[in-house]
Amino acid sequence: MRHIKLILEYDGTHYKGWQRQRSTPTIQETLERAIASLTGEPSRVTGAGRTDAGVHALGQVATFRTRSRIPVTKVPEALNSLLPLDIRVLWAEEVDEGFHPRYHARSRVYTYVILNRPTPSALLRHYAYYFPVPLDTYAMDQGIRSLIGRHEFDAYRALGSNPKTTWCTVFRAHVHKWRDFVLITMEADRFLRHMVRMITGTLIRVGTAKLLPEAMGEFLRRKDNQLTGPVVPPHGLYLVRVHY
Repeated sequence: MRHIKLILEYDGTHYKGWQRQRSTPTIQETLERAIASLTGEPSRVTGAGRTDAGVHALGQVATFRTRSRIPVTKVPEALNSLLPLDIRVLWAEEVDEGFHPRYHARSRVYTYVILNRPTPSALLRHYAYYFPVPLDTYAMDQGIRSLIGRHEFDAYRALGSNPKTTWCTVFRAHVHKWRDFVLITMEADRFLRHMVRMITGTLIRVGTAKLLPEAMGEFLRRKDNQLTGPVVPPHGLYLVRVHY
């Protein structure tokens, strides 16, 4: 049995997230159907991150097992011929049987994209969160840097979620402006549900002078997720890369 690792890029607009669901299109289910068509056998795909509905990926990692003898160098082209145009396989390689894309990941990198200008975009409405009020990116960057390190992120988890642990280690976090875009990037060993989107919503309050930058760290200590947010929409979020 061969164990194949894939690197994927996808537009999450028309999918209900990564994880397979009943009667709704997901990335996992669509990929599994393409693999079954290619190999002639059912295959369960395991991903490195369970992106939510509407979230995009530039470097999602997934694996599947197969008895097929198709050369691994031909897998991306073959799968792309079977997949819809909004899901692309960028790379494929054989890996050890014990490799797990989720549990063996050292860190994941997410970026949230804000279009920050007076007028919205006709082309980017599914790929960046439009926010017309000018943002103070220096204050936002000061605020997010207080999240670097190992902390309990109770304050930045989705309402109603109950993870086994809220401890996360953030290796880097920064905010910078590029032309009309504000880019919020975080790298951590793990992320809680809606964590980046709640942090972004809180940072927008910092960027509009409704909160001081030091409030970001103070919320961490208070562990109250009703003080943070709001949760910004999913379409500005990208899973950029998974490190092993």
